[in-house]
Amino acid sequence: MDRNFRFHKDKTALLVVDVQEKLIGLEDRSAEVLGAIQKSIKGFQILGLPIVVTEQYPVGLGQTVSGIKSLLGPNQTYLAKTAFSCLGDFQINSSLLAMPVSQWVLVGIEAHVCILQSAKDLIAAGKQVAVLNDAISSRSIYDFSTAIAEMRDIGVRISSVETVLFELLQDSLSPEFKKMSQLLK
Repeated sequence: MDRNFRFHKDKTALLVVDVQEKLIGLEDRSAEVLGAIQKSIKGFQILGLPIVVTEQYPVGLGQTVSGIKSLLGPNQTYLAKTAFSCLGDFQINSSLLAMPVSQWVLVGIEAHVCILQSAKDLIAAGKQVAVLNDAISSRSIYDFSTAIAEMRDIGVRISSVETVLFELLQDSLSPEFKKMSQLLK
């Protein structure tokens, strides 16, 4: 339950959870959260790190919002699920755990359901997990704050987009620094 870990580029991936058409408009701070999710995606792209995207029951809740799909491009895979936890779906579980990744950064919705349950299962699988509190949301601030507290209690690191991206960058002499700096201004 080490929340004091540092992220390393060779061990880290981004998990974008259920940022879908019929959900995003219902979320507290939806425009702000969507902007933070987009910034995290762009940062991971600048660093060349893996990005996994899930969709909760897309037949009923719609696809990933266009503002994210356009960033990810036509080659991005979208993993459909009905389980709330990403690891509750056998194929997604197998896919995530087969990746050479020990550190996961979670963004998306909803904090108290799919984000929380996915974080719990990733921790149980021995992974180091952070959620970016500016890039997750719930419909209710009470559900959001309860989820943050519960995740912290189980060993999830609570951070922010800018904090994690600069930690992955590590040094202003990094070749990606200029692009990252422009993104985060």
